[in-house]
Amino acid sequence: MIATSFEIPQLLIQMGSNCEPFELQSGLEWTVGRHPSNPIQLGDRCASRQHAKLVRLQDHHYCYVDLNSRNGSKLRGRSIKSPVLLQNGDRIKIGDTYLIFQDIPTHRTTGNGTPDKAQVLLLQADALQGKIWQTVLQSQTIDSYWESADIDLKAYLPRRVASGSLPQLLVLDTHILGDQTYEVCAWCAQTFPQLKIIVNNSQERQILMSERQKAAQAGCLNWFPAFREPKLIDNIAGIVVQANGVMNILGGTLRQDKLFTALKSFEKLLGEVATLQPPPKPVAPSQPSPAAADQNGDLTQVTHVSRKG
Repeated sequence: MIATSFEIPQLLIQMGSNCEPFELQSGLEWTVGRHPSNPIQLGDRCASRQHAKLVRLQDHHYCYVDLNSRNGSKLRGRSIKSPVLLQNGDRIKIGDTYLIFQDIPTHRTTGNGTPDKAQVLLLQADALQGKIWQTVLQSQTIDSYWESADIDLKAYLPRRVASGSLPQLLVLDTHILGDQTYEVCAWCAQTFPQLKIIVNNSQERQILMSERQKAAQAGCLNWFPAFREPKLIDNIAGIVVQANGVMNILGGTLRQDKLFTALKSFEKLLGEVATLQPPPKPVAPSQPSPAAADQNGDLTQVTHVSRKG
């Protein structure tokens, strides 16, 4: 992972071996593109004159918006078709250039603690789903830390034990480790039995019974599907089930009024993100083919008649 300052969120612009930081400090919006007027200017020929923009929203959330660029933007191998919330470590590809979002630790914590004292360790592949988890935990004043998805748990957890700061709960998205998820969970359960594990799937709304059985055999206490966004309040019953699953492990009582208020606020944020979608580019009027011009006489005359009519 590329090292970065821990004082100000920033974007690392990487092209080949060259990497330049851009601090996301002054202002609320920064455009990206080839034109010199962009605060984040790219030299990549695949970048449009004004390719995209980054927007800072409430509560330290950052959003990337592709401005209907010719060659597009990609995140985790997929084309960005609508505004996306960013998480630490996200790598956006434009041509041969990568924009790497680096957030600061205080934006990745909830509760009143510090990253090295967090009760809950979050490992989430999807930014939106991870932020909903943060919202749930923050509503209950639970100390948590959202760690980078590329950490090596088999090296990370022993260091936490050595420092006396092993978390009580790991919430692990199966899309981070893929086929290795249950092997790593079994290792965690055997090596650190005091660490409880919940696995979730950030892409699936329903979980097969066979998957739940695999998770249980690997020592996981629960297996949760993706939160149903953007209508969180309409699906609050499912969120309450997942929040209660966390509270039962940590030994607390769920405050549903706090949860409802937090989800309502986050749902409003999602509405704000949706408004950032740029309007589609107007379709250029089709030009008559040379053959059509020959059949209808001089093209200028045809245009002239059209103006009169």
